Amino acid sequence: MAEVWDLPDIEALQPEGHGWLLHLMHASTENQRAMMLMTLWRIWHAHNEITHDKPCPTIEGSRRYLVSYLNSLMLIKQFPEADIKKGKMVIDQRQSFKKVHQMEPTKKKVRQKWSPPESNEAKLNVDGAFSTDGRAGIGMVMRDSNGVVIFAACRKIQQCQDATEAEIQAIEDGLQLALQWSQVPFSVESDCSEAIQMIKQSSPNISAHAFRINVIRELLREKDSRLIKINREANTASHELARLGRVQGRTEMWFGESPPEIADVIVKDCNSVFG
Repeated sequence: MAEVWDLPDIEALQPEGHGWLLHLMHASTENQRAMMLMTLWRIWHAHNEITHDKPCPTIEGSRRYLVSYLNSLMLIKQFPEADIKKGKMVIDQRQSFKKVHQMEPTKKKVRQKWSPPESNEAKLNVDGAFSTDGRAGIGMVMRDSNGVVIFAACRKIQQCQDATEAEIQAIEDGLQLALQWSQVPFSVESDCSEAIQMIKQSSPNISAHAFRINVIRELLREKDSRLIKINREANTASHELARLGRVQGRTEMWFGESPPEIADVIVKDCNSVFG
């Protein structure tokens, strides 16, 4: 190990009276203390392997193991806030276990908010919810440029194979209701990038969802509606409606208002924009 580590001379490692190791540690640098302790720890491990009739680790294998282990500890110590998995940090051997890198203050995450549509337009937010026990639900809410609810709905899905199917069905059902109950142009917002990509791709869809996707494409053409990907945080109202359908098994619709369960979400959305 002395070939790769700054260990004391071999003469200093010879036992000389009571407490010799503690005295040696005290006279050594922080780096040397860590290296000596890890070397002794590995020697003890090899001794135990032999004692229990197991193959003794090779010297080269032990060397690589100890060097890698110590480097990992120093990396964590010198870069405590860094993402170690990315592996872009360089260890400063001279600094040993001292912190040498100060990460930039983490920027406070800004919560994305629901934004109202343009004047004389409406916006439809949809979402699907699916759980591993097979229960699924969809939710949708349409609002005007003042944040007033045109309609809100939730529905339990009887048969659903996965979360993507729930999201696609939410878009389809939401579009059908929007075309029926809104006289103004509208946009459709969903937080499912996979569903949106499947609908927007120019090539024919040959997945298990092909039929619904073709129906959605036709519905979008009726009023030249836009399908937009948003963040989950900006889609909270429809998300909560989808949960009503999935968890409570409810299928309901509200005109000109929202159910009490999402009233605070609707108010918060409006206050974030108009408050």
